[in-house]
Amino acid sequence: MTAPLSPEDIRALKSLIGWWEQSGVEALPPLPAPKTASAAPVAPSAAAPEARATGAQARQAGFGAAPTQDGRALAQAAQSVDELKQALDAFDGCPLKATATQLVFARGNPQGDVMVIGEAPGREEDRDGVPFTGPAGHLLDKMFKAIDLDETHACITNVVYWRPPGNRKPTDAEIEVCRPFAERHIELVKPKALVFAGGIAAQSLLRSKDGIMTLRGRWHDYTLSDGTVIPALPMYHPAFLLRRPQEKAKSWQDLLSLKAKLASL
Repeated sequence: MTAPLSPEDIRALKSLIGWWEQSGVEALPPLPAPKTASAAPVAPSAAAPEARATGAQARQAGFGAAPTQDGRALAQAAQSVDELKQALDAFDGCPLKATATQLVFARGNPQGDVMVIGEAPGREEDRDGVPFTGPAGHLLDKMFKAIDLDETHACITNVVYWRPPGNRKPTDAEIEVCRPFAERHIELVKPKALVFAGGIAAQSLLRSKDGIMTLRGRWHDYTLSDGTVIPALPMYHPAFLLRRPQEKAKSWQDLLSLKAKLASL
């Protein structure tokens, strides 16, 4: 017979569950009730199909599932930012759409001088439908305010438009299927300067294998399909700075570089 949990055990479990929730772990289902001697056994033939269906649904709902639709033609057909958002709303090629609450597209000024592109939505962004609204977004706003920039000067988005389950990193396939929309978004906004927040955005859009530690702090050329070259600056993602505040000094130098670049354009 199992001994009952002590008050200390219960407090420890509550603390662990709270940590999971803060970390973005999805809610756990309630534990099944203990079996009793009078409980009727469940026939395997009835339970197995449901279990198999649940597993298949999970694979098709964004947990590493393969893309189901190529969005390149759909993205290129968009002639405005609003049309691009409508195309993404109709797009079913990214499996993350099945597990996310909603599309997270952009915020700020679509005619802004700066375009900031991050990684993927988190829990707060998935709930609000707006990118960079959680703690990392608040830090991003403070960073821009320090160099006299705000939403009226910038368009802020991500390279992946739906939240990965549990805030995990998007897979290469998920990034690849969303990239045509991110690239078309840049073409439609045509900012004076690009900021790639974090390694995933920088590697994807610069088509580089270098990590963010190598890419940040240096200006790169981002070339549009019409030959226009836009200066692009990879920076640390604000979420990284929340975990590693000692790196903020480097980001401050990057912000000063961005301010000087905008003044020269």
